[in-house]
Amino acid sequence: MDISVVIPLYNKASYVVRAIESVMQQTVPVKEVIVVDDGSCDGSADIVEALDYKNLVIHRQSNQGVSCARNVGVSLASSEFVAFLDADDFWQQNFIESICCLHQLYPAAKLLCTGYEFGTLDGNRNAVNSKLDAAHGLIKDYFQACCNEDLPITASSVCLDKHCLISMGGFPESLTLGEDQVVWASIACKWPIAYMQNSCVVYDLQASESASERIDYQSPSPHLMTFEQLELQGAVPEKMLKSLHYLQHLTVMSSIKSNLIHGRKRQAAKLLFTHPMLRWDLYRLSAVLLLLLPVSLNVWLLKKAKSRRAKSI
Repeated sequence: MDISVVIPLYNKASYVVRAIESVMQQTVPVKEVIVVDDGSCDGSADIVEALDYKNLVIHRQSNQGVSCARNVGVSLASSEFVAFLDADDFWQQNFIESICCLHQLYPAAKLLCTGYEFGTLDGNRNAVNSKLDAAHGLIKDYFQACCNEDLPITASSVCLDKHCLISMGGFPESLTLGEDQVVWASIACKWPIAYMQNSCVVYDLQASESASERIDYQSPSPHLMTFEQLELQGAVPEKMLKSLHYLQHLTVMSSIKSNLIHGRKRQAAKLLFTHPMLRWDLYRLSAVLLLLLPVSLNVWLLKKAKSRRAKSI
């Protein structure tokens, strides 16, 4: 099983060597590592070029976004399968070995993924998803696996059939948020997805924190509209529709929560009472009650709830 690795890079000078070396130290070697520098201005590309690995290639381009960088990397890849790794994350030594094992167990699967863990200042914490309760298997309902759980797939824990990805049009370059989830969902609607529960990837929350803080959650993530288009096109299997609708509801509620935390009560109320993807449940009713409270108390209650969930995991 030949695998090319694509690493999109933008201003990750402090982390990119760690990412590349984690690929080079795999127990099963990869065919090539393609780093696509997306207009970095912190010397990241120069750091990569100074590394002495024969199967390492760097491609420089002007800043066009992570989806474009991934798509360019895929176009340069010579293998049947492409694995992705964000420049601020890294793999455990058995990631590629685990992917190859999954391919042998589930040859029809077009997307292969492993478990992952969150890297924090307090140590690493395994991502938890009760929908993926076997040591390995097929994800029966991708949308259900995304509801009220850590996401089953990240952009650093995945390996894809290159031709399937290209046939779908690659990563949507018009989206700046949730673009990877669109790809996983689109594949899940057409082909089997195989997973291994064992954690083989570290998703570095500390390195990603500054970038995530810049994202404006005032409006729901734009990838929701793409999910809606999948349904309108008849691409979503009937057995997944109920969980898709619930995931859309939860995604809008996340935006409402963000607005409440930042004191944007008017925007929160507008979404809460008018958004067509919402349903009435305890989560939504709780948000109505939070509208009546001072912002400072909202922040305290929501952070307390988040902390309680983290401790339970």
